[in-house]
Amino acid sequence: MLIYPYKGKSPKVAASALVADNVTLIGDVEIGEECSIWPGVVIRSDTTPIRIGNNVHIEENSVLHTSTHIEDNVMIGHSCTIEAFIGHDTLIGNTAALMPLSRIGAGCAVAAGSVVLEQVEIPEYCFVMGTPAKVHSKIDPADPAHMMRLCSTYIPTMRELADDYRRQGIWARS
Repeated sequence: MLIYPYKGKSPKVAASALVADNVTLIGDVEIGEECSIWPGVVIRSDTTPIRIGNNVHIEENSVLHTSTHIEDNVMIGHSCTIEAFIGHDTLIGNTAALMPLSRIGAGCAVAAGSVVLEQVEIPEYCFVMGTPAKVHSKIDPADPAHMMRLCSTYIPTMRELADDYRRQGIWARS
């Protein structure tokens, strides 16, 4: 991983996190326990701190910037742009964009390709889609029909994959 201090602040990464060699971390960034950060991700804190909780998985080529705070147990798909607060147990679909100061409540799912505009607040347990993104429906974690909208459907696979990479010495820290 490429780590760069900025304005006297250096990124901090938990020892249990798996971070790809070509991930770029700049400035006041904190990454929690049991996270996985996949190839091509850029996490750039040059204006405000970026905080990433525990068991957060960020897939290839996503970019995190400006006022980003991610709670625990979050799955962020490929090529997302994140400049927002994301509540725990939330799923962000591939290529979604969460614009500055937007807030996604706990237990939500943001559909692939959606754009959550600046300062928009999404309540807990909502399925959000579109450009601009709007609440499509509520999510009931107990309803089997909503399984594909639950972060808990994807996180165990990402955790297992990250553990397998670690066992094989892929992206091992020196």
